[in-house]
Amino acid sequence: MKILLLEDEFMLARSIRTYLLSRGHFVDHYDNGQEVLELIDSQSHEFYILDINTPLVGGLECLKAIAAKYPNTPKIIISAYHDVEYISDAFSLGCSDYLKKPFNLKELDIRISHLTSQVQQSAKPQYDPIIHLSEHYTFNKESNFLFYDGVIQKFTKRELSLITMFVSNLGQIMTDESIRSFVWDGEEAEPSTIRSLVNRVRNKLKEELIENIRGFGYTMKRL
Repeated sequence: MKILLLEDEFMLARSIRTYLLSRGHFVDHYDNGQEVLELIDSQSHEFYILDINTPLVGGLECLKAIAAKYPNTPKIIISAYHDVEYISDAFSLGCSDYLKKPFNLKELDIRISHLTSQVQQSAKPQYDPIIHLSEHYTFNKESNFLFYDGVIQKFTKRELSLITMFVSNLGQIMTDESIRSFVWDGEEAEPSTIRSLVNRVRNKLKEELIENIRGFGYTMKRL
């Protein structure tokens, strides 16, 4: 992970950088806030560690600029200031955590891992079992029911199995063999039987969700 470290205490900065490098991170170290402000627009990092009391420009001013540009990127303030006022200011400006000096490097590593994990979890797309097929039709992938304006539509078991297959393969052409394999579980089914099943479902639908691709098969697309 690419980390930016703003710390003007040479020995502490070297210790932090050496430790984080040993943990497999890449660390850009700066000893004054002016340099950090100058690179924010041109360079991004996956994590920021900022001291408050730094030359030229303080860490809180840097924090404010970084939070405005990268609001979802984790930012830890490290400081010898223990006053609630400083801690409150840091969080109000967008810091993710506040670590008081002196601290154990292992504790810093734990907090980095925790914050990074939170970002990764929040970045995961939320699972939505509802598929919108049209303005009126929705399909619930968990219950395998088709709804029209929120009302469950009645189909036979085999008809619903066919709809489930189409929904699971939206935009793809389903051949007779594909339908036979999914709906009849590989058992024998004449082409006329398959065609009859598809036509029954199409006739029950209030919209043209299923299209006949002549010579190839059938497909379902979102309207």
